[in-house]
Formats: sequence, C-alpha cells, structure tokens
Amino acid sequence: MKRIWKEINLSNLQYNLNMVKNFAKNKSIICMVKDNAYGHDAKEVSLFLEKDERVAAFAVASAEEAMSLVSAEIKKDIIIISHICEEDYETAIKNDIIITISTVDQALKINEKAKKLNQIARVQIAIDTGMNRIGFKPSDEAVKDIINISKLPNIKIHGVYSHFAVADSDVGSTEDDEYTNLQETSFDKVINALSKNGINNIDTSISNSAGILSGKGLKYTSIRPGIILYGILPSERFNNVKLKPVLVLKSRIVHLHRITKGTSVSYGRTFISDKDMLIATISCGYGDGYPRSASNRTQVIVNDRRCSIIGRISMDAMMVDVSNVDCKINDEVILIGKSETEEITLKELCDRTGEFTYEILTRINTRAKSIFKYN
Repeated sequence: MKRIWKEINLSNLQYNLNMVKNFAKNKSIICMVKDNAYGHDAKEVSLFLEKDERVAAFAVASAEEAMSLVSAEIKKDIIIISHICEEDYETAIKNDIIITISTVDQALKINEKAKKLNQIARVQIAIDTGMNRIGFKPSDEAVKDIINISKLPNIKIHGVYSHFAVADSDVGSTEDDEYTNLQETSFDKVINALSKNGINNIDTSISNSAGILSGKGLKYTSIRPGIILYGILPSERFNNVKLKPVLVLKSRIVHLHRITKGTSVSYGRTFISDKDMLIATISCGYGDGYPRSASNRTQVIVNDRRCSIIGRISMDAMMVDVSNVDCKINDEVILIGKSETEEITLKELCDRTGEFTYEILTRINTRAKSIFKYN
C-alpha cells in the first residue's frame, strides 16, 4: 500500500500534445522532459510521446537525465539543452546524445574527444538573444565562430536555438512584447547569416510554452513545449487556453484522533484549536515535495470534502481537520487534483502559498510513486 503517489493521466498528456500541435502546425516538436518531465516521470512520458510522429526529440538538462532515456530505449533524438561538464562529453558522444555548446573552447574540446573516440559528435549551438544564461551573443564574430565550428572534422551541427525571456509575462506588456520581438529578430540575423555561409538544413527553435501560446517563434523548424504538455499554463495571460492537468497527487490517512478546544497541533504551536476536533494525519510532508509554506493555508480533499491543513507541515506528515467528514484510516486524500465535486488545482496551491508552479511539480520526488492511467 502506497503512502503517497502520483496518478499520471496519459490521455490528458495526449490531449495537451494535440493542443500544442494545433498551435504550431507542421512543426517538429522537441518535448521538454528535464527534471523527470517536470515531476511526471520522464521515462514513461517519453516512451508515450515518442509514438507521435510530430515528436522529433526530447530535451533534458544533464547527461544523467539523457542516459536515463537511453536506458529506456528512446529511439528519437535526445538533446542536453543545458551546459554539461567535460567529464560527460564521452558519454554523450558514445550514445549519440546532442550536446549544447556556447563557446568555441567547448567545441574544440568536444571535437578532440570525438576524434579520440573515432566518432562524430552532434551539437546544438545556443544563441543568447536576451536570456543572458548561456550562448553566443548575436554578432558577426559569433557567426564566424559558428562557421569555424561547423568545419571541425568530428563535429556535426544538429541545430541552433535560443530562448524567450519574457514571453510568459502575466501582463503581456508592450515592453515585454517588444523584447520578445527583438529576441526573435536577433535570432533571425544569426540564422540568415549562417544560411548564407552554407549552414542550412539544421534544426532551429526558440519557442517555449509561452512562445507557442502567444504565436511567437513559430516560423522556425521546431518548437519546445514544456509545462503546457503537463496541463499547466505558463502564466495567467493564457487563461483562455484550456489544457488538462496530467498529474494528480494523492496520499492517505494513517492516523485519526480527537483533540479538545485549546489543543495545539504540530511544531511551533502555530495552530491551537478553538473547538473539539477530529484530526487526520496524512502521510505526506515537505520531504515528499509538498510545500511547507502550505501550513495553515491550504486544503486537501477527503472523501469529496475540502479539509483544512492545520499546524505546520512536517517532513513526512501533515495534519488535517476532518471533523465534518466520514473517514477512516487508509482513506485516500487528494492533495492536487479533482474528486467528484471538488478540485484543488496546482494554481490554487500556488496562489495560497506564493510558490511557483514549476517548482512544486519538480519538487515532488521519487517517494511519490507513479501510477499511469489512460482513459
């Protein structure tokens, strides 16, 4: 019997992928599955998405994540979309994993490693159009550097990419839109210059989830959906788009007891009852990825009834007021998700706690086992 688990709805994942395809017709799709597919289980999610003909590749953040997909026998391209250390070059090259580079020095070292292995290393060039994270700054000098990289004997340029910085702005301000447009213009200049110098037939992408929904960067060969695949909007700006949450987080009641008026609950005595109450201890805490900031602020669903969390959430447990619910030990508790008539969304949890949606999803750790459903 599981103490905490995630129900991953693959039907909803397919629905969201179809929505992405409608926004960006005929474009190849690079699915972002880094950080365990935003907490949704990268192996199973990738194996499912790989079946779609429009899905061309999967993007991860490290060599370890990439090798996890290799071990799952993913056949489509795997891209490490972040910087990796030199010690990981050999692993990536041997397994035909696409490496992101943003300096000439990286390219030279990768070329030398590939030469020693008697292999060709596939690379993706990062262009920093305004994110100021990694990448070549758009310039004539950068174009020359990339051309020289393309001539290295053991390097093959798979693609060139950049990343929007404010496409997910909640307000959608003119200033933010102008910044996004400037990023796209800068990216265009690099791609056009490379094309004029014979670097053609490569993958190009800049559209993240927010870019896809706002129609930005859709002229390039690929798009890179992330959070929207999992049914979460990147900002309130896109509330008119209807996605379906893929993840439901559940736990169970492990203890029931009654307290009297004036009794404190949990660390710090932050909650003191103003009446007699029935308290349920739920087998989930911040050690499982549920935010401690939800203490005394949020609710869970027990047998189709909303129940308040009381007292501080501890590492492995939380206490809930179930005075008005007919319940027993081992009953399921919905932490994020929908029952017959009630729903607690990830957005609600974040609104009540001030947490970030992406962060909560990626904090849900391997203690929460995954159960996959297909309606």
